[in-house]
This record gives sequence, C-alpha cells and structure tokens, in this order.
Amino acid sequence: MMPRLKPWLLSLAFVATTAQAGAPWAWLNAELGALETRQDQLRAELSALPPAPSPQPHEHAGFHSGFAPQADSIRWVQVDLGAERALNAVVVVPAMLGSVEAYGFPLRFRIDASNDPLFGDSTTLLDQTGADAAPSLAPWHIAANRVKARYVRFTATKLSAQPRLGKRFIFCLGELLVFSGGRNVALRAEVFAPNSVETLPTWSPRHLVDGCHALGLPVRADDVPNNGWHSAIFTRADSTSWVQADFGSVRDVEEIRLIPAHPRDYPDRFGFGFPRRFKVEADGKPIFDSTSADFPNPGDTPVAFPTPGLRAQTIRVTATSLWERSADFVFALSELQAFAGGQNIALASAVASSDDTITGSWTREQLVDERTSSGVLLTEAAWLADLSKRREISFRLAMLDADRAVEMLRARSRAAYLAIVVVIAMFSAWLMLFVRLRRSRSLEMETLRHRISRDLHDEIGSHLGSIRLMSELALREDGASESLEEIHRLAGEAAESMRGIIWLVREGDAPKLTSLVEAMRQSAGSLLKGIEWTLASPEGGDAASASLEFHRQVFLFFREAVYNIAQHAKAMRVSLQITWQLKKLQMVIEDDGCGFDASVVTAGNGLANLRHRAEVLGGDVKITSEAGKGTRIVLEAPLS
Repeated sequence: MMPRLKPWLLSLAFVATTAQAGAPWAWLNAELGALETRQDQLRAELSALPPAPSPQPHEHAGFHSGFAPQADSIRWVQVDLGAERALNAVVVVPAMLGSVEAYGFPLRFRIDASNDPLFGDSTTLLDQTGADAAPSLAPWHIAANRVKARYVRFTATKLSAQPRLGKRFIFCLGELLVFSGGRNVALRAEVFAPNSVETLPTWSPRHLVDGCHALGLPVRADDVPNNGWHSAIFTRADSTSWVQADFGSVRDVEEIRLIPAHPRDYPDRFGFGFPRRFKVEADGKPIFDSTSADFPNPGDTPVAFPTPGLRAQTIRVTATSLWERSADFVFALSELQAFAGGQNIALASAVASSDDTITGSWTREQLVDERTSSGVLLTEAAWLADLSKRREISFRLAMLDADRAVEMLRARSRAAYLAIVVVIAMFSAWLMLFVRLRRSRSLEMETLRHRISRDLHDEIGSHLGSIRLMSELALREDGASESLEEIHRLAGEAAESMRGIIWLVREGDAPKLTSLVEAMRQSAGSLLKGIEWTLASPEGGDAASASLEFHRQVFLFFREAVYNIAQHAKAMRVSLQITWQLKKLQMVIEDDGCGFDASVVTAGNGLANLRHRAEVLGGDVKITSEAGKGTRIVLEAPLS
C-alpha cells in the first residue's frame, strides 16, 4: 500500500504531472508503452471488422427458462439437428426485450455436442463456467472443428437476475445457430427444454431456432440506391401478387431465404412490404403456407425455410394479404435467395412477377443481386464470426483500458514522488547553499575577529604596555609623582580592559560559558593582586552557551564588582561562584572587607552601574553589605 501524501504534496504532484495534457507517461512506466502497443494492434483489428449492427427488437424475442430462486440453479436447452452433422460452428445470439439488450443472458454457461440425447458421452465446445461473461448483444461464435453430433445443448450454470426482480433468476437466449456445410442446420429444428416459459408471441422454445434475432441482416453498408423488387400498388389488402425466380435448370435446393426490404426513404418502416400472409412454392409444390394466419413482420431479419432433399427450377412467393403502406397496399422483397452447398444459386436468375412498380431503386433484377436496401449481403456464418470477434476484441480492449488505468495511476504516483524528490532535492540544494554561505560568512567574521583582536593586541596593546613601562621607569628614576602614578594605573587598567575586549571579539557570536569563566579567572588574577580569592564554577558544562552581548554584560558586571572590591573594600579574601542551569545564570561575589551602609551609599561607588547592567541583562541584582562585615553581591540573569 502506498503511503498517503499530504494535500499540498498531492497538489504539487498534480501540477507536475499535468503540465502537458497528453504527455507521454511510458518513461515513468514501461508497461504503459506495451499496453498502448497492444491496444493499437487490437484497434487495428477492430477497424477491419464489420460494425456492430443497430439492435432490432422483434415480436419473437427467443427462449426463456423457468424462474429459479438462486443464481447457481442449473437450466438447459437442447436442439435436435435431426441427424448427425459435422459441425463447423455454434453461434449464440443473446435475447433482446424492448430496449434491454442481452436480456437474461447467463453469466456462466457451457455448450456441449453429442450423439446421445441424454449427453452420457459428449464433447464440450465452450466452457464459460469459470468466469462471468460480460453482458452484450454481440453473438458468441464457437468453432466446432467438424465435431460430429446430432444434439447441441446450452447449459446455464449461473443465471441472470430478472430485471426489477432481484430475487428471481432467469436464463434467456435470442437464437441458437449451428452451421454445417455453410448453412444453419438448427433452423426450425426440434427444441427440448425441460424448464421453460412459453408466453406467445414473445417467448417460446421454438423461437430459439426460428432465424429471428436482434442483430438484423448480415450487410456491408454502402450508398448504392438498391431496394429490391416492388409489386404494383393496390387499394385492397386481400389482393394477390406474386414474384418468381427461375434458375434455368433443376437444381438442388437446401434452403430458401427471403430478405425483407427497408428503403432509405422509409427509415422507420422495418420489413417494408413484407406480406402478412403468403406461401412459398418450388415448381408448384408448397414449401411454406401462411395464407390462413398472419405472419409476424420480420423487420430486418432474414426469413429462411430449410428444404433438405428439394430439387427445383423455380421458386415462387405469392402474397395473399398485402402490407399496408399509407392508405394503400404493396408487396416488396429486397432479395430472394436459394442455397445449395453453401452457394446462392438464385443469384442473377430470371425473375418474373404478376405485376411490378419499376423505378431506379425497384427492379426485378435487384431481387437476385445479393444486395439489400442498405448494402451488400454477406455470408451469415462469417459475419456472425466477425461480430463475435468484435465482442472479444472489445472486451480485451476494455480489460486493457482497466489495466492501463492502473498503470497510469502507478505512473502518476511515480511522477508525484519524482516531483516531491525534485522539490526535496532543490530544497536540500538551497539549504546546503545557505549553510555553505552562512559558514563562509561565519568564517569571514571569525577571520575578521581574529584580525581585529590581533591588531588590538599587537598595536594598541603594545602601545599601552610601552606607556605603562615608561611610566614605571619614570617613577623609579624621578620618585613619586601623582601624575605618573595615575598614568601608570590608567595604562594598566586600559590594558586589562583591552584584554577583555579582545576576548569578546575573538570568541564569536555565542561563546561557551566556560570561556566566560576563564576570562573572569584571568581578569580576577589581574585585578585582585595581593588578595586571596577563589572562583568556583560547574564542571562538564562545555555545551552551555549564550549570546555575545550576554557575555559582554556579565563580564563587565564582574569587572565592575571586582574593581570596587580591589579599590574600596580592603578585603583579605574574595569568594567568586558562578552557576547556571538551562535558562538562568547566577553569580555570587563575596568579600570580607569593610563593607558599607547601603542606605547612605551614593552612585559614585559603582553600584548604579551594577544595577544598570543587571537591568540590561533582564535579571536582578541583590547587594547585601554591613559596615565591618563585608559585602555579598548576587546576580541572577536569564541566559540569552
């Protein structure tokens, strides 16, 4: 699991990763490049396949199983092909009800073929029981590899929830086609379903093999205005009109197929001109007769009639109840086909009719040219196989899209972390530069302090030393003189003060307190000559430090106090004690001198200077003295 980023870091990452819309991400995740390459390959394959047709809802929706209380209930339906066949493929088309596509299509299923009606011995053609199928109206094309079988069974192992009734589960199919020798041998075959629902005209086991499904016609669309054949226009629906195709010789006919018309100038009139009642004859012999009951309009679906063993020269379709156009009645077909050995033997045959309406887009020749109102007719088996392949490729593309989304998220996460690393690196570089500059500045200041202290020591210090030496020699040679003595004294004090100043300059911005103690020790040795003195301080306090100004004020306070003792106290012993904690320093100075009466002391004794420096330090000074009993000075100040 990736750690959660702070909101401002996420914002920064977003800005960094979206600076260019559509920027390549493969350099952050090589898997993205491989996925995009695979997607491009699949899209290229998809572009070569026929487009998915517009869904065509029909009155005959297909097969509907009985209701089940659980999704894992088993339901199956079986088709009897009438004889053993060498199967090329099995195609399953999902059902469509109203606007609901793939209505009731099972999530998991299996397709088997056998010569045993009980399926004691069978061959599994497809096993989709290990994973849920994606819902789609596109067909499932299963290659059978010429397996020999008479029966094909579809077994649903995970049912679909009935819409709006989540506690009931169903299994529905729109059409089941079995191709052998180039034609659908399951057309109008016997169907056995031990648990099914029959609610005519929508659901029936017979609708599973009636050739009617929601995919429409197998057509490659074009812009050629070719509608087919059109009868005369009648004023009565019960008028009779016929059209006939002549092959020129007696031929084997395995299947007859009628293709409904759908003119471009009637876009909303599916099954244009298809008769309500009609019959199909071969050389005068009846093949199909629906003259006593209305035939449902097939829409954009072929109407096929299997004719095994038929030999004929002519095929005639006679309409006895015409289709109502607009206050008149007509009979029209887009194409009449007859198949033998997988070939349309009616192609370019001679067409005759009882009557015609001849226009640029309606002629007799267009009835047998393998074209429909919307384009060129394709081989149904190959078209269904391509649609099934489109479904598979679309599903794989969807999976690749999901994988790409995951990899893109990983790439964006890497970009976010990279942006963070870059920011951290830039901040680190800036910080290092800042530290280096500060260190350089500190070294420069250190060098300057040492140079100033050296100059003070070498120049002013040597001059003060010379003045003091010369005044001392003069005193020895000329005797006592108040002026010389004062010069000698002031030169000594100036030299001593300068040593303290040199120490302060040399120590830097935050000297350690141990350095302050050492400076006090040296100064006390100079100021308290002839007086016994002690200086106590904490041991191991090297880490404690304070500002240079703090050191300066404490040091000057110390010198002021010690100088007063040396000049006025007449003391024999002086005790100096310095202690400090994390935030406070305490200095105690005691002597056994003559003391004084604090109530009558004036500022001239230096006490005012001590109080002023304590105030500058933000601390407090307590001076306790009594005539003849010495003096005690206590300074408490916060470290700064």
